[in-house]
Amino acid sequence: MPVSIICVFNDLEARRRCLDRSIEQHRDEATVEYLPVDNTGGRFATAGAALNHGASLASHDYIVFVHQDVYLHSLRALAEAAGRLAGDASIGLLGALGIASSGRAVGSVRDRVLLLGEPAALPVDVDSLDELLFVIPKELVLREPLAEDAELAWHAYAIEYGLRVRSLGLRVCAVDIPLTHNSLTTNLARLDVAYDAVARHYSDAMPVQASCGVVGAGRRTQRRAGMLDAHRWRYRWLRESLKVHVAARGGIRSRCVLSDIRFDVDEVLASASDAGLHVVNIDHGPESAHRRDEVELERYGRRITLASRRLPDVLEELTGLPASTSVLLTNLTSTDAQLLLRRLPRGGRLLGFRGSIGYWMLLGPAADAVPPRWRAREHVPALMPALGS
Repeated sequence: MPVSIICVFNDLEARRRCLDRSIEQHRDEATVEYLPVDNTGGRFATAGAALNHGASLASHDYIVFVHQDVYLHSLRALAEAAGRLAGDASIGLLGALGIASSGRAVGSVRDRVLLLGEPAALPVDVDSLDELLFVIPKELVLREPLAEDAELAWHAYAIEYGLRVRSLGLRVCAVDIPLTHNSLTTNLARLDVAYDAVARHYSDAMPVQASCGVVGAGRRTQRRAGMLDAHRWRYRWLRESLKVHVAARGGIRSRCVLSDIRFDVDEVLASASDAGLHVVNIDHGPESAHRRDEVELERYGRRITLASRRLPDVLEELTGLPASTSVLLTNLTSTDAQLLLRRLPRGGRLLGFRGSIGYWMLLGPAADAVPPRWRAREHVPALMPALGS
């Protein structure tokens, strides 16, 4: 099924390195029309206004709205998603990553250096969709344009649209559309304003699970959370320390850290050698486009290669890599971590953990590249030495 791909961008080089390159690399897989919308000069005040403008130019019956820093691993998957919309009139909106009412992420994507979300070979109903990529029938978006409210601006427009679509009696679903979101920043400015606006307009539908929290959670809940914030890290620290000790088999001299590597990888790259970083996501699921399509991207001018492999294949590949290669392994289970610590040769290695993403491991020179804040108490597992001590 032909699709029109629309991206509003404010960084031309980021768009060229990610979205443009992926479209060119996979162009023979499907019929696509590419319509970048230039907002480098601030012509559009909101994402909705920019994307609605792009939709008005589209030639095909199905439209893909996507971020500039997304690398698509399969245009065929976009065509198939459009085909699902064409073949099932009950679905009004289909995205690559959704949050179910249980709070679990649905749809397998790579977020920076981590595989995120439960695989969804078939559309799964979700509370909301992430704005990084969603597909919509052109006739629907022309009839019901994206919200252009100043309160939403560049946040929550897919959440609002999903609620509106459901009010029309249509479903909002996530399905596997393999991609890498090579985000260099986490923009939370005015996110609370956007969430509050959505909660006011759709009060009867609250609460709604979203990728950055719960929309319509209520001020009372927020105040209670605020009072606990000063001590929240201690509870997490104890829980995560226990998890690390399980994987390290209680080794109190093991080199371990409590951290979300998605948000620290650039500090690691800056501290390590200029040789870049080889990232391997351990894929426990069926064959996927992430596994087939290895990609090289840049983060702040530093080279990073990303691949997805089964653990047995990774163990075999690691034995052939030179000692100068820095490797990051993610999506590890505790069993995976124990096996790696037992099987890998002695040398630079660092085990990491965060409850929201599981275990990860740095090997080679990068294992010795310790961001200064990893020495803070909240990042040092209980009964283990601080890194560098």
